[in-house]
Parts: sequence; structure tokens; C-alpha cells
Amino acid sequence: MDPIITINDLSKVYRVGNEKVRALSHINLQIGRGEICCILGTSGSGKSTLLNQLAGLEKPTGGYVKIGKTNISRLSEDQLASFRQKNIGFVFQSYNLIPSMSALENVAMPLLFRGVPRMIRDREAAILLKKVGLGNRINHKPSEMSGGQQQRVGIARAFVAKPKIVFADEPTGNLDSHTTLEVMRLLIEMSHQNNITFVLVTHDNELAHYADRIITIRDGLLVGDERNESPAYLEPPPPLPEIPSAPPADAAFQAPTQPDEKENKADENEKNG
Repeated sequence: MDPIITINDLSKVYRVGNEKVRALSHINLQIGRGEICCILGTSGSGKSTLLNQLAGLEKPTGGYVKIGKTNISRLSEDQLASFRQKNIGFVFQSYNLIPSMSALENVAMPLLFRGVPRMIRDREAAILLKKVGLGNRINHKPSEMSGGQQQRVGIARAFVAKPKIVFADEPTGNLDSHTTLEVMRLLIEMSHQNNITFVLVTHDNELAHYADRIITIRDGLLVGDERNESPAYLEPPPPLPEIPSAPPADAAFQAPTQPDEKENKADENEKNG
């Protein structure tokens, strides 16, 4: 395995009043280039703290994180900001789109930070929006789109600059089950197409099965690391539900059936006594 992320003896301790809370304890881990990896854990397990460490959003109490050959735990805040712009993409549960901007402008934002000329960044953003099925929503603002559409914009934004790693923090938490399936398949497909390392953080066991590798965190400790031989993205998508055929247009106006001749005669005899 060619590791793109190396975690060495990583620990994180928070102070809460006079107490110390150990969120991570001596984590050692490598994640390979192009790997689809899930960090799985319940609320309070330390999974979000680990994500923050991997993305350089927090400094560790002990140990370090390397991305490639760069020890990001030793970078200054300015250096980290520059490093993230060049190497990392994010997909958030709450989408984190800028309300006043169109889908195109939101997706182009990472390229703007890189100094890419407007014509080029708009073209690249438009290509990505078409790829995620939003070619007809380029000029729509977030308030004019559904949750699933907003998350597709978020996915396009995460991948537009072709980062080395994309982190996704509970990316389907606000979506229904059908849209969740679409979004997860899209994330996996985009990662494979660009050989991007994809790290999913979730508490959902079903989402974990989309990954090639499942890393389980509990009480700040790494308690599981297993290969998934049958990731869910290899399974064919479920068939669409069948729509029952409509009754004939004149079904409600069919003439009542006429009783046969024998029934009419029997009724007449009974009436005559």
C-alpha cells in the first residue's frame, strides 16, 4: 500500500474545567492512496476529533499526522490553510453552501482560492455540475434546490480542484434513503475516476459498507480495522418501484351488467305468486 495518510501515536486531550478528557489515545494508522475508507463510531467515540486531526483543523496533544511527506501537525495556521486549498476537499452534512451564490459560483470557489482565471474556473465548475446531474441548475441558488441537489453541489465543489483527499463528515445525514444511495454512489464514482482518497466519517453501519476498509473508533481508541470484500457500490442499484397500471379511462362509467333471461323469468314468476 502506498500510504497518503500516516497517523503516528496520535492523542488528543481536551480540558473541561479542571478535568482532562481524552478524545483520542495513541492512534496508529495508514490510509492508502486512492483508498475508500470509512471511520465508523457512535456519537462521542472520537471519530469527528480524528477527522479534525486528519484535516489539520485541530492540533494534536501528542503524535502527528502526515499527508504524503508533509507533517501537517507542525504547520502554522497560514501554512495549513494553504495546504488544505491545494490538497483537500470537504463534503459536509449541512452542505455549507454560500446562500447568495449560484451553484456555479459555489463549485468554482476552490479554484478562485487557487488563483484560477474566471473563465477557466467557470468552465470546470460547469463540467462538474453536469457530471453530477445538475447541468440545468447551474444558475440556481441553494434556496432554489432540494437537499439532494445541494449535496450534489457540495460534492462537485469538493472534487473540482482534483484534491488528493476528500473528507466527508456524515454526508447523507440530512437526506432520505433514496437520495442517500445516489449520493454515496456518486461520491465513490468520483473518487475512483480521479484516484482520490476518500475518507467517510459516519455512525451509520449501512454507509460504512460502501467503503473498501472500515476503521472503528470507540472511546478514543482504534478497536477495529477490516477489509470489506463486498463494498455496497459493487452491488447493482435496486430496481425502481413498479407503478401500478391505471384502470381504463371509462372504467368508472361501465354500464351495469344485464341479468340474463332466466333470472328475469324467475323474478316474474315469483312476483305473480
